[in-house]
Amino acid sequence: MRPFSQTDACSVQSDSDHHFFHTNVFLRHASGASGEAGEHIDRILTQAAAAKRRVWVSSLLFAELKPSMFVPGRFSAVQDLARYIRSLATLVTPDPNTMLRVARLRDAKWRRAGDVRGDDEKPRVMSLSDAVQIASALWVKEAGGVADLKFLMFDDWSSKEGRQGAPLSLLRLQDYAHDARADSDVMAAVRLTRVQPYRQAPPISQTASAGQESSALS
Repeated sequence: MRPFSQTDACSVQSDSDHHFFHTNVFLRHASGASGEAGEHIDRILTQAAAAKRRVWVSSLLFAELKPSMFVPGRFSAVQDLARYIRSLATLVTPDPNTMLRVARLRDAKWRRAGDVRGDDEKPRVMSLSDAVQIASALWVKEAGGVADLKFLMFDDWSSKEGRQGAPLSLLRLQDYAHDARADSDVMAAVRLTRVQPYRQAPPISQTASAGQESSALS
């Protein structure tokens, strides 16, 4: 399992009691599309229900639950999923100050350092949905005093971040903050611990040599 810091996020096991779920984690998991990461997500949600650990999610999630797009999986109807979320997660509805931070995050020009970006590479822009969720997680961390908060997400863009016109990768925000070191909102987002659900590594063979370890897949 690769080590990470707040400015070098990657796919790792998260043992924190405090998780903020990106909407794509709930939606993908509910439809049975979380793959091998499902065990990790299940463990977090089970611990949240059994041990009263806190799980937060943006109320924006409910705007994503379009009945026409819902795919039955773990839940047979969208109403069942909505009830489950409300019974388990603490919903965060952005206040005006948080929404102003959303606007600032969307206005920021996210670009890579000059020695790695292409000559015609344009700055990236954070999407409205991602900005709302990042700002809401920062509100939980700062106003709620949850210093060890972990923002759990699936990041589909980290492997495509060199592609022209690719969306901004939340997992690699630190790579795109080169020209924004003086921007407090950008740096707060970069310092927010961002992790992907990890996929369970295969068990160590009994014939493995002493000291050999199994690593989590990223």
